[in-house]
Amino acid sequence: MKIAIDIDGVLLDIIVTYCEIFNKRYGTNHQKKDVTKWDFFKDWNVDEDTAFKIFYEIYADSMNIPFIDENAPEIMKKLNEVYDMDILSARIPEYRSSIKKKLDFHNIRESIQYSELILLHHRPYDIKLKQSYDLYVDDNPSLVEPIKKLKNRTLLLFNQPWNQDIICENNIYRVHNWKEVHQKINEL
Repeated sequence: MKIAIDIDGVLLDIIVTYCEIFNKRYGTNHQKKDVTKWDFFKDWNVDEDTAFKIFYEIYADSMNIPFIDENAPEIMKKLNEVYDMDILSARIPEYRSSIKKKLDFHNIRESIQYSELILLHHRPYDIKLKQSYDLYVDDNPSLVEPIKKLKNRTLLLFNQPWNQDIICENNIYRVHNWKEVHQKINEL
């Protein structure tokens, strides 16, 4: 089985850092819990280009992004021993060295926790489905409907405020942490 692991929202809690930068820049008081949509920036009266400038700023220096779950490195290692695991992220390749440094810092290493780091552009939001994986561990709600139509693929939807309105059924399963990721993959 080929497994694709997302970075932001699954390994790194980028929205915490995003809110800190946005609040400082625009004098607001947003928190992660306020990010209830994938394209949250529209509700914050910011266009997509402006919103992504902040993401790119964070991508350039990923070391300040909080890690989501300390169990991830050990679980990923176990999974990678059995399955073909890659990290698949909507971060453009120019930020490869920054993210690699951050992953290494948290003991998520190529050939141990994953086979390959694949970086794609963020548009369209379901671009990851052009890659052929059997299972995706991702927080992106835009993957849900397309994967529901692909009976040979599975999504473990990593629980986040921006995917709460998703109904998980058939080949879509909600997971809240890396222990649940491990358990669900073993069940499948």
